[in-house]
Amino acid sequence: MRHTLANIICAFIWKKSLRDKVRTMLYYPQVYDYMRFVRDYARRHHMKKCKIRTKVGWICCNLVVILNDKYVFKFPLKNDGRELAVREQRITDALRKVSPIKLPKMEIIPYKSIVIKKYEFAHGKLFSDLSVADVAGHAPHLAKQIAIFLYVLALADPKEISDLKSNPKEKPDFMFGWNHGDIWQNFMVDPKTFDITFFIDWESANFGSLYPCLYSADYHWARFGYRGLLVLVMMEYTRMYFRRGGARK
Repeated sequence: MRHTLANIICAFIWKKSLRDKVRTMLYYPQVYDYMRFVRDYARRHHMKKCKIRTKVGWICCNLVVILNDKYVFKFPLKNDGRELAVREQRITDALRKVSPIKLPKMEIIPYKSIVIKKYEFAHGKLFSDLSVADVAGHAPHLAKQIAIFLYVLALADPKEISDLKSNPKEKPDFMFGWNHGDIWQNFMVDPKTFDITFFIDWESANFGSLYPCLYSADYHWARFGYRGLLVLVMMEYTRMYFRRGGARK
């Protein structure tokens, strides 16, 4: 009954982001408890203000609460979130040591029957919020940073997460290795310098081919009007790979 009512109400909401928020509030009444947790967190840590913004994750799988542009709390909505959280933390802790672009620090907080993921807030402007003109004007600079990021992480092979590979004996190679998994918009950009400040949302990280991630990025970049960016990224990646002797350490 709750789902039927939610679908009827949401049918009259045109804006997708608002529609997702309303549907989440109606589908998952526990979100009110989650909001209370964040307010209590601010009070326990003696924060003078409690400015909250909320977002809903992909296919309404989690609720994201941003506190004072300082912390980000991610609450799972469809399971307890424990397994994915532990995996994500292990991967980001290992790759943070080598990544040329900052990865937000992450903490896992047990809460009732779930775990909450708490991140440092990633300052900057989300890539998908940049104008087509801005991306076009800074495409070589952005592409080079993305290519270096992909190259360094793909060739990294931290021993502490080798058990998370589908085959622990696999080694990095051309367009093959550890990768973010969903790069098309999950990075923050300084709107003044167009330097990439953070790569966020590591739930899809994996060890394997980079091509699925790149094809997905190209599809979404083309939809947003950022055409040609993938070509620049792959050219820079290929140039680096062979100039530096391939996968040899």
